[in-house]
Amino acid sequence: MTRLEEERQRYRAQTAIFLQLREQIEAALKKFGRPDYMPDRTDGDFTVHGDYSGYPQAVVFINNLEMLRPKIVAELQKLVEGHPGWQIALTVAVRGHDDDWPDMGLYVRPHEIIDALQRQYLPEEFQNIEYEGVRKGTPYD
Repeated sequence: MTRLEEERQRYRAQTAIFLQLREQIEAALKKFGRPDYMPDRTDGDFTVHGDYSGYPQAVVFINNLEMLRPKIVAELQKLVEGHPGWQIALTVAVRGHDDDWPDMGLYVRPHEIIDALQRQYLPEEFQNIEYEGVRKGTPYD
């Protein structure tokens, strides 16, 4: 097998993992909120990004901060535990705050949660939210 064939095979295998993980994430999050499928729809709580980027992660855009509750994040961590080397990136994307909030979110990995939330921008009830197995994000994450 040539190197190119090996790369293609690896990419196909990772794409299959991504599709499975994406489906599992969406099913888990539907228990807590509504998906937002259409670009013009403004009532969804989350969007699971549908394209595999070549990096071992699934991206979820969080439109409703309730979706960042520790119980929900813990459930997502259980999902990613079944996929070593993968992570779920929870990106805060609350409508109306595109220009006045910085990029922020959580990286949910099998063994840790990297907290890159900038709580000073969040409503008071979310500023003291804590996660088990968390560490603060660094520029190297």
